[in-house]
Amino acid sequence: MQNKIFHIGVALVLVALLVLLTDPFMYWMPAPAQMLVLLGATVLAAFWAGFVMQERASDEREAVHTMYAGRVAYLSGIATLTLALIVQGLNHALDPWIPLALGVMVVSKLAARLYVEYRQ
Repeated sequence: MQNKIFHIGVALVLVALLVLLTDPFMYWMPAPAQMLVLLGATVLAAFWAGFVMQERASDEREAVHTMYAGRVAYLSGIATLTLALIVQGLNHALDPWIPLALGVMVVSKLAARLYVEYRQ
């Protein structure tokens, strides 16, 4: 239980730091503070990736829950990036990182799926 509380805490702090980083007019933070928040968000994102990589299921039910959680996270990321792509495309101010991230998500999902099917 303590491990889950730690995971939830890391996720909440990461989201809070990401919200702080969305300050486009430097209203909340001066540039040095923004760099510290960016560093904190990067470190917490790395910790979160470590949690996801160490995730193991002990039985079939946990494996199904893990797969559903992964599917929901993937589809949420795809939906958010697609919406950002549409909005920025209509504003004629497309950030190149959005289509890059969307493409990486799709290609990595396909590659992982092909790897798992080939491996079996």
